[in-house]
Amino acid sequence: MTEQHASPAALAALAAPVDLSVAPPRDAVGLRVAIAARYRVPVEAVLVGPGVASLLHGLVARCASAGGEIVHSAPSFALYPQLAAAYGLRGRAVALRDYRHDLPAMAWQLSDRTRMVLLDSPHNVTGTTVSLPEVVSLARTLPSGALVVFDNVYGEYQDTLVDRAFASIVASGAPIVVCRSFSKAHRLFGLRVGYLIAHPEVLARSGPTVLRYDVGALAQAAATASIQDGATVDANRQVVAAARHRVEQALTTAGLTWVPSQSSTVLVHVEPGCDALAMALRDRGCQVRTVADHGLPHHLQLIIDGGSTACQVDDALSAKGAAWTSP
Repeated sequence: MTEQHASPAALAALAAPVDLSVAPPRDAVGLRVAIAARYRVPVEAVLVGPGVASLLHGLVARCASAGGEIVHSAPSFALYPQLAAAYGLRGRAVALRDYRHDLPAMAWQLSDRTRMVLLDSPHNVTGTTVSLPEVVSLARTLPSGALVVFDNVYGEYQDTLVDRAFASIVASGAPIVVCRSFSKAHRLFGLRVGYLIAHPEVLARSGPTVLRYDVGALAQAAATASIQDGATVDANRQVVAAARHRVEQALTTAGLTWVPSQSSTVLVHVEPGCDALAMALRDRGCQVRTVADHGLPHHLQLIIDGGSTACQVDDALSAKGAAWTSP
């Protein structure tokens, strides 16, 4: 297999006859049981909602009632500062250091007004990661009632999986909420299903409000089948890892500088010729973003779907008359 695909079991669940006049399973209980079994945590430690973005809205809304501040990196997932502004919270943005979260600098920003620290790992723009021991250490410095949100929606793409540590985080009672999604490695973006993992008391105190029927029956059935089909997600991770490695090799051969990634993206520093390379890549069907508006001028973010992406990048970089370089 050279491309990612959704679980055949999930697709079969979507095709099965369903009486849509009947309410979905209340509180997504079957899906929560399957997720809890996957990570070996109590069912009460799992909260399912209609996509991680919606769950993040709920988390921020919950903490906003007391006012205060949210700490996040800059750049980071664009939704973070938007949510802070939308709910009347002050956003404290901490610049990345060497394309990574600067956790010591973030810790310096903590105060008795801090309500939440948002950490996207793998990072939404750069693909870099922080380790869970580092996250736990940061959580120990939080003021009472504050929370670290470990936004790990690209976590299935990491070479070294962090999944096994989720149970220890839950057992410790640390003020950490892990975010996971069915939109990325599960390839079920259109269904909008996400989930949170945390100690039950942390979810009760700081978790978002999710209504009992917020996730539809078809979405629940497909997500349950997918979480139980670890082989497909593992295959998708291997497809992306192989394509990412091939893309990185091609970039190195072309003399370009790239950021080591643990995600389904690769960030490239191109100067001059950034716009020309972006056009060449798009002409060949590659998904590419310029990230100057994230504070990273002369950078491109390549979206790695599979083997076809690697072929497109190879073709663009070998184009005659190419004039892109890294400083």
